[in-house]
Amino acid sequence: MNQQMTKKERIEYIDVLRVISMLSVVFMHTAAGSLRGNIGSLTWHVSNVLTSIMCTSVPIFFMISGAMLMSSKKTESIQYMYKNRFPKVFVPFVIWSFAAILYFILLKYIFTGVIDKEIAAQKIKNIMSQATTVHLWFMYALIPMYILSPLLKKLVDSLNRSLAGYMLILWLIFSSVLPTIAVFVPENYKSFFTLNNDFNLNFIGGYLGYFLLGYYLFKLDKKLSKKLLIIIIVIDTAIISLGTWYFTLKLGTYPEHFLSYPKIFMLVLSASVFLLVKELLSDKHLHGPVLSIINFLASISFGVYLLHNLIVDFISNIINLWPASSLFNLVLCYFIVLIASFLCIIVLASFKPTCFIFTGLTYDAACKTCNIQFLIRSTVKKLDTARNK
Repeated sequence: MNQQMTKKERIEYIDVLRVISMLSVVFMHTAAGSLRGNIGSLTWHVSNVLTSIMCTSVPIFFMISGAMLMSSKKTESIQYMYKNRFPKVFVPFVIWSFAAILYFILLKYIFTGVIDKEIAAQKIKNIMSQATTVHLWFMYALIPMYILSPLLKKLVDSLNRSLAGYMLILWLIFSSVLPTIAVFVPENYKSFFTLNNDFNLNFIGGYLGYFLLGYYLFKLDKKLSKKLLIIIIVIDTAIISLGTWYFTLKLGTYPEHFLSYPKIFMLVLSASVFLLVKELLSDKHLHGPVLSIINFLASISFGVYLLHNLIVDFISNIINLWPASSLFNLVLCYFIVLIASFLCIIVLASFKPTCFIFTGLTYDAACKTCNIQFLIRSTVKKLDTARNK
């Protein structure tokens, strides 16, 4: 996910997808409170529609990881993976997991004056099976992909187009289509579409399918209709948002039938967004301030992903902005979370002891892309350029 590349190696549309995914996942968690109250209000409907499209953030992160890792020859090396790549995701995951434990202890102390050691003990005890804070669940899916990446690299390199298609079709049918049907058919028919627990296709199941799909979409050299992709995105988003509204009214609570990442609705939408951005930008080059901003945001995206929900939680406990009771509060809360996350990651990336462990970036890489030192140098350079004109 935070696979680092030199300036020459950076792929612009991949960086744009990183930024889109980062901005989307922050909105998802900011809007989560609004979707579980004030059902039918304008704020609820806006949150519902935007969340329907922005839920693609997690699948796209997985697809980016697959695209970058599977297209690199270095992925074949187990030694390189454990020495250079695995630490970039594992170390920040562990640090943010313990930071979350500390945060919850301090939060309880602020409100009750009691230091609850039980929180830490329970979370540490269960850390192998349960994330210390809800948004870190995705790391439990991502880390195995890194561990398996040398094997997966050999696999994808050896597959011809027919076998690759066969593998993706198996994933589509058994991990997406059948589970989707099982959710919506009448209760009497659910068992017909539910696989036995011993029907083991885990090797190409779940989120690993997105990892491999990202690589094949990345390598796809066939030109696709932008108009068609936009139509698919609009129709799919409409189905998800309207379906969610229908079931919310029916059940009285906000359901996630249409938002489940492995289900067919989110799969089609995520793949379409990935391909649309690729089609729009693969033959073009970003320049000037736009390119600088994209490179900067792409560099901090992993850190923001790991941090942001703690800030959402803090706001929900300290400031009366979450859950948002109005569109203004929703937008305000979103930008507060976003800016606070940016500032925290920039500061953490500005010191050698904290840079790598919190962001997955080496200090040298951060100095070239996203920390305070980088911002100061960039500003001075721009002032010098303007003065010399």
